[in-house]
Amino acid sequence: MIVPEFPRTRAELLRPDGARLVLHLHGPSNPDLVVVLAHGWQATAAIWDKTVEHFARPGTLVVRYDQRGHGHSSTGTSRPEMALLADDLAAVVAATAPGDVPVVLVGHSMGGAAVMTLAVGRPALIGDKVKAALLVSTSAGGLDLAAAAHPPRTRMIGLLRHAMAALCIRAPRTAHRLHNLWQPRLDTQPPIDVAAHWFKALMRHDVRRHLDVLRRIPVHIMVGEDDPTIPPEHSHRLLAAVPTARLHVVPRGCHRLPTRHASKVVTALEHTCADATRRTDDPPREQEVMAGQS
Repeated sequence: MIVPEFPRTRAELLRPDGARLVLHLHGPSNPDLVVVLAHGWQATAAIWDKTVEHFARPGTLVVRYDQRGHGHSSTGTSRPEMALLADDLAAVVAATAPGDVPVVLVGHSMGGAAVMTLAVGRPALIGDKVKAALLVSTSAGGLDLAAAAHPPRTRMIGLLRHAMAALCIRAPRTAHRLHNLWQPRLDTQPPIDVAAHWFKALMRHDVRRHLDVLRRIPVHIMVGEDDPTIPPEHSHRLLAAVPTARLHVVPRGCHRLPTRHASKVVTALEHTCADATRRTDDPPREQEVMAGQS
């Protein structure tokens, strides 16, 4: 696939298992930097609309895409795993940032898990092709509340979630009707059985012991102070695993930072791109050397 001449266009990327990924490209055909935005579970590329609208960096191509099984992208035949999403992300990078064009990876929630899985599975890309990363409202692992490490009450909640996911996979129509009695599902959400398969994949996701590779590049971590979906403790664990990263805690922020706190996400993205493109002999700016929480 060739990066198009138009400032905003839609493209498709065919994967080996038959999945078709829908990409939205914003920017020049000969960029000096490519920013790839990966969305989270049960969302679509549309969560980055405000990011694209307010992020303005000349020479940058911004690529957002629907994860397989989400939005306008098809599911394919492969078993849902974070490694599969990481392979998709690598394919998007290869298709939209040819040659030596540098890349910044941005992942929200499940998209962040894909970024980390890509870093662990393909370390040669990190520092060579991928120059920086922004991880938003995400986790490196330990999301399964049914795990033995949790207290009994928490484990019961986790087991109930797994039971609900199993129902969604085995009897999707029944599960869909039951879900709508409680809360109607949005048209933008994937089929309920597809969502359940990716829930299971997220519960299996765990790269917590393998994140040293991310120390090669500037990493920014964002989390909402009141995120109930992936609590801030996961971001603090990320910072402990990648102590060279910079943590941004959004006061009163929820899980959907790209839509509810878009300006703060754009600011963090601007800092991430500045880190990615700064020459090694450039002195870091004051606001960019602040490690830890901001």
